[in-house]
Amino acid sequence: MVPAKPWIYALLLWLCSWPLAAQTDSNRLDPDATAKTGIQYLYYLSSPRDITLDDILADPAYLHSFQSVAVDKRILVSDDKPIWFKARLRSTSKQPVTWLLEYNFPMVDKLEVYRVDRASKDIELLNRTGNDYPFNVRALPYRSYVTALNFGPEQDFDVYLRVVDAAIIPSDITLWQPQAFISVQQGNAIFDGVLSGILLMLALHSFLLFNQLRQRHRLYQGVFFTGFAMVLAILNGLAFPLMWPDNPAINLAILYIFSGISLLCLNLFIRARLEQPLSFIWHKVHVFNNLLALCLLFSPLLVAGEWRFWLLLGSITVLLSSNILLTLHYAVAGQKSARSLALACFFLLLSAAILTMAQLGYFKQLLEWHYLTLLLILLCMSVIHFSLDHIHAEQTTDHAALNELRKYKTLFHQASEGLFVGNAEGQLVDANLALLQILGYQQISELRQDVGVNGMARFYANPNDRLDFTSQLHKFGQQQAEIRGLRADRSPFWALLSARLVPATATEPAFIHGSVIDISKQKLAYEQLSYQANHDAVTGLYNRHYLLQQLTRTLYQTGRRKSSLLFIDVAEFNDINSRFGHTAGDDLLKQLGQQLAQNLAPADMLARLEKDQFALLSPGKNANEALVVAYRLIDLVKAFNFSWQQQQFAISINIGIRVIDNSRQDSDSFLVQAAAAAISAKDKGQNRIHLYTEPMVTS
Repeated sequence: MVPAKPWIYALLLWLCSWPLAAQTDSNRLDPDATAKTGIQYLYYLSSPRDITLDDILADPAYLHSFQSVAVDKRILVSDDKPIWFKARLRSTSKQPVTWLLEYNFPMVDKLEVYRVDRASKDIELLNRTGNDYPFNVRALPYRSYVTALNFGPEQDFDVYLRVVDAAIIPSDITLWQPQAFISVQQGNAIFDGVLSGILLMLALHSFLLFNQLRQRHRLYQGVFFTGFAMVLAILNGLAFPLMWPDNPAINLAILYIFSGISLLCLNLFIRARLEQPLSFIWHKVHVFNNLLALCLLFSPLLVAGEWRFWLLLGSITVLLSSNILLTLHYAVAGQKSARSLALACFFLLLSAAILTMAQLGYFKQLLEWHYLTLLLILLCMSVIHFSLDHIHAEQTTDHAALNELRKYKTLFHQASEGLFVGNAEGQLVDANLALLQILGYQQISELRQDVGVNGMARFYANPNDRLDFTSQLHKFGQQQAEIRGLRADRSPFWALLSARLVPATATEPAFIHGSVIDISKQKLAYEQLSYQANHDAVTGLYNRHYLLQQLTRTLYQTGRRKSSLLFIDVAEFNDINSRFGHTAGDDLLKQLGQQLAQNLAPADMLARLEKDQFALLSPGKNANEALVVAYRLIDLVKAFNFSWQQQQFAISINIGIRVIDNSRQDSDSFLVQAAAAAISAKDKGQNRIHLYTEPMVTS
């Protein structure tokens, strides 16, 4: 046997390593780039058996089996088989930063998000959620699935997602900057609120007409609108937290139940509105459509998993397509109402197709097709609802206007978001029940009495906010802003306030109408994320990231004066940490940090950098004043004794001082120089202080 040449081995080695190398592309996260970004290099693994992340990391065969997710391959058929997604993320920021990872498919059964350190292969479970779990287990209280990813300076790591669903699994994974995510979701909440209000308006109008006229097609119409509104709420993930947050088993079954009810009522509505009797063939088609809708309605009891999903898509396609053909047939025969029905069915079929594709992850790279879908849905519903109203033609104009006024007044008071109407001067004219609940009132008479002649001024925590809002409203005609509000009991809350100024006409004076949405929960979530990004988890002090931010701000203040930066090194930390463990070391840092922080000036800022290192930024203090602060800190530490397991330990520190002057350096350079001064102090012994001078070597 002739031995192979060395270049053959090299070629084989390159060919074997190529699939894995192709999966090592990092997704760069630039903080200066767009606030929303998709994952360009995303890979997936579909295993014939349920494997763990430990299995994947331990077996190179699994790592080589990951395939790239192409742009045109947006979904994967699951059949209850878990799908693993993998992406390598790299932050280009010089400072610690937080990104939000969103898996935007509210109907997924199970989702697990893992973070894997590339060097140590340590695995951290970041999130375990999905429709199979109660809503309160979600990391962030949002309708889709959001996980916070904390990056150190220029840090990269691997993220793995384990996704399990009975039918389909989209690959719609997005990265957000926290502030941008909250801002976008606030806009989505307003849009969804308006859509829900319109759907409820159409349903309520139909039920009112049914109660008045006892026409069956009005009942079918109202149930269809209600069922369709529920389907949209379930697909968007809004129904789960609002209606059955503690019963995840209901969430998937209820989708098929309401879909079946909506399709059945639509089929019955079309049949009731056709004036001519159906032929034998079309009668059989009508009966078949009813049976198909009933099968979908009871599908949670009949089939499961992937089969139920295909039954849903098949039922929508067959029922709507057959009704389009049916209504076109009678439209050609000369029936006017059939033309409107055919047009409505066409828009409804188009809307269902686009909504389904959008839910499955398509179109995301083009534009927000979700909004186009909703507009199409509203269009088809308007055609269904308003093109067939022959009853109003038989009534007087005054009676119709009175009914419309009553309808809109009912909708105004039953809307889910706070609504108000005021005059041009900003004085309250009317408010709905939702606004009363937000502000903490039982009756509108109480609100009117409390408002008095000052309008809504008492509900602004900051009076300047009201002046700014009203001035912008009168200047531009409409305004939207986040304001700090006060309830009736003077308790504060955050609100999204939107208003529009309607100009005066020849017969009507100018007036203002708007909405109030309580966004306190969203604000709290953002504040929690911000706190975690700027504070040390062990001591509760500020962290290195926030210290450098404030130091940079100090460097560029107008008319700045000299300030001082003190670098504090704890001498006995490593000894205590090695003898008694990390718990003792963390307790030492926590007690010492509290002791130092309690004896500082209000303007001083104390931060923990890492391990046993602290830093103190003293604005406005020169070298002599900084030395006074340093000696006071050493005296405090001398008097401080750390207690652990009934033992007392004396602690010593060494302090390096760097005066922040006009030498054109960045914040990192000043911090390095202060650390170098601390090293020089440590070389002199315990509880020593050293002032940095320019000739010192900092490397």
